[in-house]
Amino acid sequence: MKSKKVGYLFVGIIALIIAIIIYKLPQKIETNPSEVKFHQYRGEVYGTYFSIDYQSNKEFNKEVDSIFKAIDQAASAYLSNSEISRLNKNRFLENVSPLLIEHFNKAHEMYNLTEGYFDPTLSSLIEIWGFGKNTKPTVDTASVKKYLSKIGFKDAYKIEGNNIKLLKDSVDVNFTAMGEGFAIDEIADYFDSQSIQNYKVEIGGEMRTKGKSSREKYWLIGLQNPAAEDDPSLDQLMAKLELQNEALSTSGTYRKFFIDEKGVKRGHIINPKTGFPVKHELVSVSIISESAILSDAIATAMMAMGFEKAKAFISEKSNVEAFLIYETDDGLKSWQTANLRTKD
Repeated sequence: MKSKKVGYLFVGIIALIIAIIIYKLPQKIETNPSEVKFHQYRGEVYGTYFSIDYQSNKEFNKEVDSIFKAIDQAASAYLSNSEISRLNKNRFLENVSPLLIEHFNKAHEMYNLTEGYFDPTLSSLIEIWGFGKNTKPTVDTASVKKYLSKIGFKDAYKIEGNNIKLLKDSVDVNFTAMGEGFAIDEIADYFDSQSIQNYKVEIGGEMRTKGKSSREKYWLIGLQNPAAEDDPSLDQLMAKLELQNEALSTSGTYRKFFIDEKGVKRGHIINPKTGFPVKHELVSVSIISESAILSDAIATAMMAMGFEKAKAFISEKSNVEAFLIYETDDGLKSWQTANLRTKD
């Protein structure tokens, strides 16, 4: 009888030890993705709005704010103490942040890709044309040619280690045209590093998406009809797009124009090849690609190119989709690349 009790006790101790070991082993908890919370973060940044949706067990709003602040300190042309402002003022800057060097590298890549139509050295031309001012610009051809001879991002700077030197007198570098796209990609890449599978990061109407929305569907985006605000009888949307792990950017001049002294309607986008604001029929360019900065730069560049050149340019880019809106005597019309996927 005594031996039986000892046996039971031994078995009980072994069972207890096994139970403790199992309890202390890492436990993989199976979570239904639909039960994980979708966070919404809204606010203002860089003079426009931002709207961020992401699905995660953790909130990352503070981390997003830190990314916004870091980009501002590195590349904001509106902060007098930012790195880019100090570089433009002193023409040389030591120990710059990796973030500013990344801006230069990305801009160089976009400059080459767009055949120079995306150019961060246009500040002087933008200034003499008076964009953003209430006064009507009066610019002579000689002044334009003077500034045009100096611009060009390709040979405007030199990077040695973590030092940057500007090589052209009176030619500043301004990354505002790609600022939103750059910030979107930084946040999206951070979300990727945190294994977030579903998100939409939007700044000022530009966006990058991954996975699906809270409705468990791909992100459905509408492209607004620029003329609908003036004529309610028109369809509000020109197209519906379904984004699947893609970025979208739109550039346009529909309400951003002036009439020059010769009565010519000109948009608030400079053609870096002529130095003059655009005066063509192209109203809006929407680009879908793998990254926000790529979509941003191509959309801006194509608006500077004009309708026919823009069509020829984008038709050679198989990994990019485009939707163009242009003016005719019969109203606004649209053109799209063959690979663009639209929703009915």
